[in-house]
Amino acid sequence: MKKTLVLVVDRDDDFGVKGGVVTPVVGAEECSVAATRLGIADPEDSDVNALYAAISIYKEIKGEGSTEVEVALIGGNEKVGHRSDAAIVDELEEVLRRVSPDRVILVGDGAEDEYVYPIISSRIPIDSVKKVYVKQAPGLEGTVYILSKIIEDPSKRKRFLAPIGWVIVLILLLPVASSLADGSAPWNITSPLVGFLIGVIILLYGYNMPEWISVWRVKWTARIRSGSVTVVFVLISILLVMVGVVAGYLSLSEVYIPSFLLGSLWFASNALWPVIFALLVYQIGDMFDKYLSTKKVKMSFIVMSMNIVAIGLIATGSLDVVLAYFDTGLKNNAVFAMELVGGVFLALMSALLQRRMRDAIRGAAGAKDADADAA
Repeated sequence: MKKTLVLVVDRDDDFGVKGGVVTPVVGAEECSVAATRLGIADPEDSDVNALYAAISIYKEIKGEGSTEVEVALIGGNEKVGHRSDAAIVDELEEVLRRVSPDRVILVGDGAEDEYVYPIISSRIPIDSVKKVYVKQAPGLEGTVYILSKIIEDPSKRKRFLAPIGWVIVLILLLPVASSLADGSAPWNITSPLVGFLIGVIILLYGYNMPEWISVWRVKWTARIRSGSVTVVFVLISILLVMVGVVAGYLSLSEVYIPSFLLGSLWFASNALWPVIFALLVYQIGDMFDKYLSTKKVKMSFIVMSMNIVAIGLIATGSLDVVLAYFDTGLKNNAVFAMELVGGVFLALMSALLQRRMRDAIRGAAGAKDADADAA
């Protein structure tokens, strides 16, 4: 007799984070306990209904008596992505070893099915996919409820609000910038300017900038109070960025700029290297701070510094080529080639050095495991 596994996948590990459930969970009674724990912690979480639906399907198939059946819950990681998918694979393989099913019925709330389905189907046939939707009041009330949940959840904000913010900002950026470059007063372009600012606010909120700023403020307040050397280097970096902005602005009066786009490129070309040096100074300050606390210099500092210089050279070469095409700035193909080739060379050397570092770390870890096995 074939055996069916009714499976629920919690990709963002709400059961573990909110309910303290240790996954994988196998068995109807164990799954009922897990559903109750998450339901008490967060009654509005749709994963609760998905697990209860799986238990219902399990009892229905068991009542028919035509096939063996088991129900299970597996979880991922709160940081949705490769970490959660790797955790899902590990727990799935453990459940498959314990249950040994012939087929799977996948039950979910519909939010993550398109991501989970290939992971499950690559290891065992999926006979059916059941999507569970929570019944809500129709119309405006349901829409407001869904929107409020998107706004409250940081991962959903990043997924849904951030793209909306990018669309608004990119659509209104050019008309606002062109109007300001032509000398129009801000109050004469109220509508696009307000729309642009709204897009920026949505974008910042979508990427959880208020939380990030709060964490950053606490971190740097602690560093200032402790007399961290990084603070001095950060101040120098900020001054260098200001120098770059001023240099870029003053350079606009040196040549004839026929368009806003060309002026932006000329500004970026002249402001670029002070900003690059600001990043390098920040890296040096961070390196000193870590050296004073650990007495070690990490190779990642060298890799990051090489990448920063490589990006600067490639960006400089690209900007010079474009400006030369519009008969603005330097016209020297040898210099362009040196900038681009030098940037690509540094990037390749950085990638090679990073790969060597990874191989060395893996080799050291393997040797440590071998010594532990021998002991």
